[in-house]
Amino acid sequence: MLIAALMVSGLVGCAPAGATTPGRFYAQSWFLLLALALPTALILAGLLIAGQRLRTRNIASRNRELAQQVSERTTEIERRRQIAEGLREILVILNSNRSQAESLHYIVTQAARLTDAEDAIIFRLAADQPLTIVATNPGGQIRYTPGPALLALTKDWIQFGLPDKEPLTIPDLQRHWTAYLADARASLGNHQALLGIPLFLGSDIYGGLLLFYTAERDFSAEDLELGFTFADQAALAIANERLRRQAERSAVAEERNRLARDLHDAVTQTLFSASLIAEALPEMWNEDPAEGQQLLDELGRLTRGALAEMRTLLLELRPAGLAEAKLPDLLRQLTEANTGRAGIPITLDIDFTDNLSVPVREALYRLVQEGLNNVVKHARASQAAVTLHNSPAGTGLTLTIHDNGRSFEPDQVPAGHLGLTIMKERAAAIAADLTIDTRPGQGTTITVHWPAAAPPPAGRQPEVTYEHEQTNPRPPR
Repeated sequence: MLIAALMVSGLVGCAPAGATTPGRFYAQSWFLLLALALPTALILAGLLIAGQRLRTRNIASRNRELAQQVSERTTEIERRRQIAEGLREILVILNSNRSQAESLHYIVTQAARLTDAEDAIIFRLAADQPLTIVATNPGGQIRYTPGPALLALTKDWIQFGLPDKEPLTIPDLQRHWTAYLADARASLGNHQALLGIPLFLGSDIYGGLLLFYTAERDFSAEDLELGFTFADQAALAIANERLRRQAERSAVAEERNRLARDLHDAVTQTLFSASLIAEALPEMWNEDPAEGQQLLDELGRLTRGALAEMRTLLLELRPAGLAEAKLPDLLRQLTEANTGRAGIPITLDIDFTDNLSVPVREALYRLVQEGLNNVVKHARASQAAVTLHNSPAGTGLTLTIHDNGRSFEPDQVPAGHLGLTIMKERAAAIAADLTIDTRPGQGTTITVHWPAAAPPPAGRQPEVTYEHEQTNPRPPR
C-alpha cells in the first residue's frame, strides 16, 4: 500500500515529458489512483467482515456459556426446591400420628431420593448385636440382616468415629477394600461409595444413617450437611416416639389413679356401708322387723348404687360402650350410682325415641353426668330429678336436671370451677341451648333443648342463659 501511494504521489506530482494537454494528464492520474485504491478497499472490507464474524462467534460462545450456566443454576434451584419440599413433608410426617417405623422408613426413602443414593438405612447399636437395621428404603439391595461386608466397613467407624460424632466418607469402595481391608473379595453389590452419618439422641448414641451410591463420589460439605439434616430428622422421629410412649404411660397411670379415687370415694365407701348394714341386719330384724326392713331396703339401695357405679366406671374404661349402649340405660345407671353415693333419691323420667347419633347421645349423657355431679357435691339437696322428653311438635329433645338444694350466683362461680364451662361446651357441640334457672328456696333447674333438625355448626361459641333472682351471695357451686 505504501508503494502504491508513492507511485500515485509521483504520478500526481510530476507530468511526463512531452505531455501537451494538462487535462489528459490529470484524467490518467485519477484512473491510476482508483485502480490502486480498489484492492486496498477490498482488503479493508475483508478485515472488517472477518472481525465481525469473530465477534459473532465470541457472542455465540458467550451465549452458550450463559445458557449452560442458566441451565445448571435452574437444575440446582430445582434440586434445592425438591430438598426443601422433601424436608417439609418429613416434618408433616413427624407431626402426625405415624409410628416410629413408618416415620423412619419415610425418612430413609426421602434421603435416598434427594441424595441420589441407591440404598439408605438407619441402624441402631445394641448390646447383643453391633448393628441392628431398623429402616431401609423400598427397593434397596440391603435388607434387615447386615452382611459381613457391611459389618467390616463400619466396624472401626462405630468403635472410634461414631462416639466423636464424626461422619464416615468412603468415595471409592473398591479402593477402600484393597487399601484398608484384608478381605478385598467382599462386596456390597454394585455400590461404589458410602456416606455414614452419626445419629444421636441428645448426648446418647443411637446409631447412624448410611447412604450407598452406585458411582464413585467425592462428598462435599453440602452432602455432609444434608446427611446430618436427615439424621436429625430421624432422631426427632425416635424422640417423638419415646415421648409418645411416656405420655401414654403417664396417661394410663393417671387414669388408674383416677379410677382408684373413684372406687374409694364411691364404690368402696358404699360397699363398706353395705357390709355394716349386713352385719347389723340379723340382730336388728330379730329385735324390730320394721326397722330391719328399712335396713334391708337401704342395703338394696346401696348395692344397686355400687353396681351402677361399677358399670359407670367400666364405661369410662371402655369408651366404645357409650356408642353401643342406649341412652335410657346410661341415664338409669347414672341416677342409681349417684343415689347410692349421696343417699338422696333421684327420679328418672324418660319419654322419647332413642334414635340419636353417637355424638348427641354422648353429649347428653355427659351433661347429665356433670349436672348430677354438681348436685351431689354442691347443692345439699334432699331430692333431684332428671327428665328427658320429646319436645312439642317433634322439634327435638328437652333435658332437665332439677334439685331442691341451695341456689347459687352464676357470676360468683370461681374461675377454677369448670363444671358449668364444660356443660356449655358440650351443649354448643351439638347445637343445643342451655338454660340455668337458679332461685333461692326453689333449687336449680338446668334445661337443655336440642333441635333435632339442626346439625352442629362449625365453630359455634357456647352460649348459656341464666334465670335467677339476685340474693345475698351464697357459697358458689
